[in-house]
Amino acid sequence: MMNLNQLAEISNGRLVGPSMSTNSFSIDTRTIKPGEVFIALTGNNFDGHEFISEAMVKGASAAVVSKSIRVDIPHIIVKDTQKFMKDIADYNRNQFKGTVIGITGTNGKTSTKQILSNLLNGSDLCHKTIGNKNNQIGVPYSMLTLVDRYQYSVLEMGTSEPGEIEILRNQVRPNIAAITNVSIGHLDGLRDTQSIAQEKGSILNFETDSGIAYLPRDSEFFDFWHQKTNAKEVFSFGLHKDSDFRVVNTEVDIAKNLTHFQLHFQSHREELSINGIGMHNSLNASLAVAISLKCGLGIHEIKERLTSTELPERRLAVTESINDSIMIDDSYNSNPVSLKNALDCLENEDKKKVCILGEMKELGLESKKLHSDVLEYANKRVDKILCLGDSWLENNSKKSDKIEVFTNHNELYEYLVSIIDQNTILLVKGSRSTRMDLIADKLKK
Repeated sequence: MMNLNQLAEISNGRLVGPSMSTNSFSIDTRTIKPGEVFIALTGNNFDGHEFISEAMVKGASAAVVSKSIRVDIPHIIVKDTQKFMKDIADYNRNQFKGTVIGITGTNGKTSTKQILSNLLNGSDLCHKTIGNKNNQIGVPYSMLTLVDRYQYSVLEMGTSEPGEIEILRNQVRPNIAAITNVSIGHLDGLRDTQSIAQEKGSILNFETDSGIAYLPRDSEFFDFWHQKTNAKEVFSFGLHKDSDFRVVNTEVDIAKNLTHFQLHFQSHREELSINGIGMHNSLNASLAVAISLKCGLGIHEIKERLTSTELPERRLAVTESINDSIMIDDSYNSNPVSLKNALDCLENEDKKKVCILGEMKELGLESKKLHSDVLEYANKRVDKILCLGDSWLENNSKKSDKIEVFTNHNELYEYLVSIIDQNTILLVKGSRSTRMDLIADKLKK
């Protein structure tokens, strides 16, 4: 815990008003809690200074600003509020004596972070990324609370443009680095999967010669990353027979919202279960288990904590829905691989399968082809496909009597409720900007 004087000194700022201790910050008045320090970030389309009065009403104890203001709470004036966060994050990282674990990948970053931090969190020992804040604002923001009472920190790193992972890696300076996978995503900023693999691989350039890397053995880029890293040790996980931590016999139980799998490593064969459904959850869990074992946890403790892990909301969350149907809410986000993974979860279900799909964004010039591919994939696996958005309309060649395309949420919802009953299982998925969560929430019982 630091006080405002210390924060001002580290950031070359000027404190106006009395000093006070704090260990909690906010950059969003919609979620701010009483006692937090509000940081007024600015950007091309927003200015956090316009919300300081709202922050005060909601109980902000202090503020960090980049212009002179008149308020009745202590505030630190700095040149740049985003640089303030970076300065404090750098200071905290320099002071931290524990183990920092960095995670990147196209899919599974947040879920793996959540699983791993839960496994390592005995007696509140593990610091972690706040929510899914994994970009050049979110990472330093999460690191504002990185203090020495923690033994571990699990930080996820995302990217949408070349060079971003390198910037974040230099700030996080992980002792352990992991790549969950690489697939097509964010092609607006990165040309192809080779570019994405190159970008994600930047996490493997360790500051010292004692780094430890964990890589997906099933990836076509495994050898590329293995040769690229300066890690002292490299471990692999996946379905591949040569994986150091090999996932075998995954079984999904939608009714109980569980995924069961075997994990083979060294001379061990362990039966494991995790809350949530899907093959990808067993792979995310295998990575988290592998790192936890390296950090000294025992397998029995890991097994117990794995079953109590709560995955991030709207990631294949199973719930009861209207007309006594079952819904899988995966509306948090979407890309071609995560959509196919979600569809695979329905494979052994004997109910009528209906998927409700929003568009997949940020796919660049490949968008039309990729939407067509997943339509074809879904057409072979479900009974009805309800699509929202223009990207689906462009795929006339793949249309079948299973596919319906809608132009707005209400039109889709009204049609949907007319065709589902107690023998129906629903999958709701789409990129965040398509707001498929609105449909998912209306469907919940």
